[in-house]
Amino acid sequence: MSMASKLSRRKFLGTGALVAGATLAGGELLLNWKGQGVVSAAAGSSPALAKFVDALPIPDLMPQVAPNFYQVPMTQFRQKLHRDLPATTLWGYGGTFPGRTFEVRRGTPITVRWDNHLPTHHLLAKSIDPTVPDPSTKTLPKVRNVVHLHGGFSLPQFDGHPDAWYTPDMAQTGTHFVSNEYTYGNDQQATALWYHDHANAITRLNVYTGLVGMYLIRDEVEDRLNLPRGRFEVPLILSDKTFNRDGSLYYATQGVTTSHPVWVPEFFGDRALVNGKVHPYLEVEPRRYRFRLLNASNARFYHLTIETKTPQPFYQIGSDGGFMPAPVRLTDVLVAPAERLDLIVDFAHFAPGTVLTLRNDANAPYPGGGGGDPIPEIMQFRVTRPLSSPDTSVAPESLAGSALPAMAALAPGAATRRQIVVYEWDDDVTGNPIRSLLNGKYFEDPVSDFVQDGGTEIWEFVNLTPDVHPLHVHLVEFQVLNRQPINEDAFTQAWLAGQDPQVADYLLGGPTPPDTDERGPKDTVKTYPGMVTRIIARFDMPTYGQVVLPRNTTGPQYIYHCHILEHEDNEMMRPFQVNV
Repeated sequence: MSMASKLSRRKFLGTGALVAGATLAGGELLLNWKGQGVVSAAAGSSPALAKFVDALPIPDLMPQVAPNFYQVPMTQFRQKLHRDLPATTLWGYGGTFPGRTFEVRRGTPITVRWDNHLPTHHLLAKSIDPTVPDPSTKTLPKVRNVVHLHGGFSLPQFDGHPDAWYTPDMAQTGTHFVSNEYTYGNDQQATALWYHDHANAITRLNVYTGLVGMYLIRDEVEDRLNLPRGRFEVPLILSDKTFNRDGSLYYATQGVTTSHPVWVPEFFGDRALVNGKVHPYLEVEPRRYRFRLLNASNARFYHLTIETKTPQPFYQIGSDGGFMPAPVRLTDVLVAPAERLDLIVDFAHFAPGTVLTLRNDANAPYPGGGGGDPIPEIMQFRVTRPLSSPDTSVAPESLAGSALPAMAALAPGAATRRQIVVYEWDDDVTGNPIRSLLNGKYFEDPVSDFVQDGGTEIWEFVNLTPDVHPLHVHLVEFQVLNRQPINEDAFTQAWLAGQDPQVADYLLGGPTPPDTDERGPKDTVKTYPGMVTRIIARFDMPTYGQVVLPRNTTGPQYIYHCHILEHEDNEMMRPFQVNV
């Protein structure tokens, strides 16, 4: 496959864009692919909604029912997401979207009982594709759920394996199910994790319905940094959705490949939500604020700036897994699905009444676009509150003492190297992806990646697609080493011919270091087209409890996958096993 042919592919992405030549008959889309791009359609477009009319909500803290014990139900409920929309039916943790925020201390384990009280009929039943997973090896119940603490250093039975799902009231369970009571050791530095649904082949729909929330770990190092805290530390959980006129969620019910009648390669909503409100505003004081930014969208990337007459800087102090070695001053940030950024913004020098807009210009899909319009305005900051007390917080010049404890000692020269090829097979009729695979294997194929407990490895992600894929590795925090362009056409031809090409033989030019905003501990990395992206990690097993193996497994299993959820659900996900 040539690079030119891949770049000419256009995808149908389910936001109201119909492939050119398609017709509507009885309300159903009839595909008539002509390869002419996309045109807009009335179906699947949100009604007109005024921006910046709702205040930004701040999720409450998750309450304990006993010391270090939480009981969190998954339920269906209705919630107002915009002033002018009827209440939307959602799924969520504890009856809110997003779920309440966990706040825990490093080294203090907690136990969470995740109760599934959802209906037995899926909220997005018409969007379920019976051909996903492909090839289908079993019949899966349509409502199945499991919780993954994303970025958590968790024992395998508490990691939220995709096949550890369970149905409402435990009527059925998956092959990796052990219990719905999870213990989290919290044995990692202060950081912002998040929890979300991770059920096999239906994560895209479950997360879209609202099954997400934030999880903050605190420690003594963070306490000493004198950062903005309390009401001046604000979560910003980004998502994008499309609404029907009655306020209900819209998600595509018609696919674009001949192999999958319902599944779409990516889904992009046409409205941005922050903390569960459409285009909200936040009233701020003229002082420093700390923003814990999370991209909880299915597939949308955000390239963010704060619109002012002169560039308003962000001071990034942390990434996915905690504090960076040193703060970074940025005037724009790019955040992929599942990534988190720890940012400080100083509003002190703005005049009272100043209004600033958080803007986005990232293409969808990223970087090439062609399937969904950018959402240019995300939210507003309004400098309208008087200073309630002197601002004694700091934007630290140094983060000494919070450097990466395990990764600082990693030795690239001694690491095992593991090559992972990211590839999409296209439909011969529509030119759209049929499925997305890692190393040419399905999720249900036998484990082929075995890592050693305590071993250090360099993983080389070779991206042979036109999109950026955010790759997430469970269990570990890693460092991004570098990226390097490759002779993609030659590598692809050799790989498709089954020659087992090694990326070292196809390199073009020298490696480039990670972006400045990637130089902290990471669990999700952006893998760019036509490049090899290298990460390094040490695969230590947690020690806060005993490993419990589910049936039919020979060792502790974890997962790595693309965090574009439509890709994850259609096979861009693989298990790996830790040899202990």
